[in-house]
Amino acid sequence: MINRRTFLKLSAGALVLTAAGALTGCGDTVVDKTSGVAKIGDVTFICATPFLGGGDNFALTYCTEFTVQNNSAEKVVIKPEDITCIFRESDTEETLYFKRNELIAAPGQTVVYNGSQKFYLETKERIPEKNSPGTYELRVRYNGKTAVFLYGNNGKNVTGRVE
Repeated sequence: MINRRTFLKLSAGALVLTAAGALTGCGDTVVDKTSGVAKIGDVTFICATPFLGGGDNFALTYCTEFTVQNNSAEKVVIKPEDITCIFRESDTEETLYFKRNELIAAPGQTVVYNGSQKFYLETKERIPEKNSPGTYELRVRYNGKTAVFLYGNNGKNVTGRVE
């Protein structure tokens, strides 16, 4: 049996190790059940449920938390032109374009691009009142393949796949 002082030292040590692991990026990113995941080689892309907006004579928008988990030895760089989103409704198809800087993840690094400041797409033109009942297909080209994330009519989750 250990005494109280030994127990407190062990507890403090465990807390320090846990914090150190979190700060250094040890371990994998925790993926929410509603997020889509697509893996290309040693790079994993994770797309959370988006925040949608627009229509009714505004540009259609798509912003989300997007994670790049780079477990490769190469630097990952994704140019804005390699990120698009297609909105589909029964009689409409609109393309949304990425409006932020390129996505970069160093070898062994996990980078989270969060919301409208870091991961934001919109249509070039204003859209008349078509903004929610359709599906959104986010497409991210990397290394000759495309990570595809589908957010559909159910409004609950994102699915991911690679083409």
